[in-house]
Amino acid sequence: MSKKKQHNIKLAYKHSPIDVKKIDPSPFQVRKFFDEDKQRELAESIKREGLIEPIVVRRKGRRYEIIAGERRFRAVRDFTEMKTIPAQIVKATDLEARRISAAENVQRQDLSAIEMIEGTVELVDAELIEDKEYTSMGKTPADRVKTLLGKLDTVRRGKERGFNVTNDIRRTSGKFAGRVAKIFKNLPKPLEWQSFYRHDLPILMDISEEVQKVSIQKGLNRSQTRALETLKEVSSEEFQRVTAREQESSNLAKGPDRVDSFQIDGSGSGHAKWLILNEMM
Repeated sequence: MSKKKQHNIKLAYKHSPIDVKKIDPSPFQVRKFFDEDKQRELAESIKREGLIEPIVVRRKGRRYEIIAGERRFRAVRDFTEMKTIPAQIVKATDLEARRISAAENVQRQDLSAIEMIEGTVELVDAELIEDKEYTSMGKTPADRVKTLLGKLDTVRRGKERGFNVTNDIRRTSGKFAGRVAKIFKNLPKPLEWQSFYRHDLPILMDISEEVQKVSIQKGLNRSQTRALETLKEVSSEEFQRVTAREQESSNLAKGPDRVDSFQIDGSGSGHAKWLILNEMM
């Protein structure tokens, strides 16, 4: 037994191959969609080269629960004949497991915009959830993060525009501003919380679940996701036609943010003219 640093959390661990049938997915996994073709490719790589990095699990009764490495686990379980998988077995509380899982999620390179935003929300929430004042700010991680960042933003705007804010908001800002700034600074791709609050979080809060699902499955970026939501609002029939056609075509090739996904005409008629997401649909 030794000590290893896992995402800034020091945990005791040991290496051991584990029966894949005894491993359960993480309840803290934000990622909801695993591309089957990419999973098959990963499985082929594992069969050729072995599993370079073991998954991380913790004991749950007589079984094991994944903390990090769920994509690798699913590739081995679903697309290889391997009976066991190399693992690090750690002793971790629910909160420690949640924080490690959140940190791993935001480090992935192939996340859609929605998944990256969800992962960031999860990471912020996991870091602050032990604070009772923060916990009282909402029922869900997204609600709590939105409320907190909204208060910090009120103070920021107050300073810029010269208007007063309540003592309660000022006190909350003084308590959390430094912690929040540090969390965002330590992200794999450092980000200003102000930018996240203004540009990213609204996508998670305002985009319909139906569009979010498509966005995740197709790996859409922010502009593409907004464009698809606008199409749905303008013409539900066209949205259904476009997304149904895409289900029969090849996967979307990810590209840089584009604002010309489609255009709404200025006639007020509500008809959409679109150049759909690099002709993905």
